[in-house]
Amino acid sequence: MSDFERRVRQRLNPLSTAFTGWWCHSRIRQAWLRRSESKDTVRREATTVSKQARSALHDLRDSEAGKRAATTLNDLRDSDAGKRAATALNDLRDSDAGKRAVGAWNDLRQRESVRKAGASARRALHDLRSGGGGSADSGGTTTS
Repeated sequence: MSDFERRVRQRLNPLSTAFTGWWCHSRIRQAWLRRSESKDTVRREATTVSKQARSALHDLRDSEAGKRAATTLNDLRDSDAGKRAATALNDLRDSDAGKRAVGAWNDLRQRESVRKAGASARRALHDLRSGGGGSADSGGTTTS
C-alpha cells in the first residue's frame, strides 16, 4: 500500500465508521429489514397454501367422484347440445349486448361498496373455513 493510499484510508475511516454506525441504528434500515421479513413471511405462507390447494386438487382428481365428474364434463362438451351451447355463448360474448353487459359488470365491480362487500364476504368465508367466530371476533366493524 502506498503512502497516498494509507493517508486516504486514514481520512475515510472515520467517515465510513460514522456512516456504518448510523446505518446500523437507523430507522430506514430497520424498516427495510422488516419489509424484507414480511415479504418472506408472505411468500412462505403463500407457498404453504399453494401446496395445500395443489394437494387437495390432486386428491379430488384421483377420487372416484372427480373421475366421474371429469368424464361427464368431457361427454357434455363433446355432445351436440354442449357444442351448441358453446357456440351460443361465444356469439353472445361477441354481440353488442354481451359487450355492454361485460362493461356494466366491470363498472359494478369497481364500485367501492361492491369491493367492500367482496372483502367482507371473503373474510366471512375465511372465518367459516378456519373455524373462526365470524363477526363476533371482529366486533361488527369492517376494514378495507
